[in-house]
Amino acid sequence: MKYTHLEVIDIIKTATDQDPQEVLNLWIDKKSNTPLDLKKYNHPHYVYSFPLVIDNKEVALITLTELYNVNSRDDLMLRYFGREDFDLSWDCFSHDTYLFCYLTIHQEFELPEIVDGFCAGKFQVTDANGRPFDFTVSYGYPEKEGESYVRYQWINDKTTYRFDNDINIDIETKPAGWKLGQKINENIETRLIPYKRQEKINDILQ
Repeated sequence: MKYTHLEVIDIIKTATDQDPQEVLNLWIDKKSNTPLDLKKYNHPHYVYSFPLVIDNKEVALITLTELYNVNSRDDLMLRYFGREDFDLSWDCFSHDTYLFCYLTIHQEFELPEIVDGFCAGKFQVTDANGRPFDFTVSYGYPEKEGESYVRYQWINDKTTYRFDNDINIDIETKPAGWKLGQKINENIETRLIPYKRQEKINDILQ
């Protein structure tokens, strides 16, 4: 038997005093919010996330992770990001670095135009050890064929991740990061804090 969204909400209302939509969201995201058993399985793979900041706004999140020859890649990254950001993310793999790069865009952004039709920008952030590293972001194609070399000045064949949405991210240095399994569980704990806080409030009110 299939239920409509409103029927599911009404059923949840009969079982709890919590916000039924929040309960439904948590149920839908149960897999992404279920921690890994780090004693049973080893997930030492590297991961590091850093923001793309334009005009003092964090418009996107860039994530590098080492998941070569891992069959459960989507499952691990679903748990790392959570359902909402996982669905927003674009991914690209480099055979030169053996790293996956995920681009999670939270709002539209614009970069300075270098030549007509091609936009790019240089940025600097720090890695997990507090050391700075540079990266570039670019998109588009020069309108004049003779200026196509400008695009290749921003795109390194060995270290650039080219996404299907026409955005290119070049990261020449692999930044220091974290163990993926440990970071997944930290991210899950952070996401569950609002639900745990609500459960405590409910316990006090009862």
